[in-house]
Amino acid sequence: MSGTVRPIEWQESATELYTRYRSAAAVPERTRLQALWLVRSGTTEHEAARIAGVGRRTLARWLGWYRTGGLAEVLQRVPGHGSRGAPSRLTAEQREALLARCAAGAFHTYGEAQQWVEQEFGVHYRYHGIYDLLSRMEVHPKVPRPTAAKADPAVRAAWKKGGSGRR
Repeated sequence: MSGTVRPIEWQESATELYTRYRSAAAVPERTRLQALWLVRSGTTEHEAARIAGVGRRTLARWLGWYRTGGLAEVLQRVPGHGSRGAPSRLTAEQREALLARCAAGAFHTYGEAQQWVEQEFGVHYRYHGIYDLLSRMEVHPKVPRPTAAKADPAVRAAWKKGGSGRR
């Protein structure tokens, strides 16, 4: 690395950047605006990155985006904003069938749902993948732990209230 910094043709004044930084609600946007404001006000890139709590290389990337597209380019690249993620492996009809099956109480574990999806639709999900899919569908196929046949609900209720009965 040569140590030379390409000059930046600023489109906003330091005051404008500061005002945008102070009024930003989203943390990623606010961090980027703070770092740009610090550089615009004369702070070195290294010091601005330290103050903003990001890596020097990250700030250099943001400044590169600013050079090519201005402030709009820097702010549009905030991770997660506008990105849709990978499409689901199941079609809408398949997800509806899975949801109906879950509502019927067919699955007691995520592993059972995972096996059923693979057998029924031929789509392989890893355990955490099916967990995430069902969580997005707001389904949690968990059932209470089994109780012993001899368990007396009245004794259990009394014990939970603080009376063990064995004093």
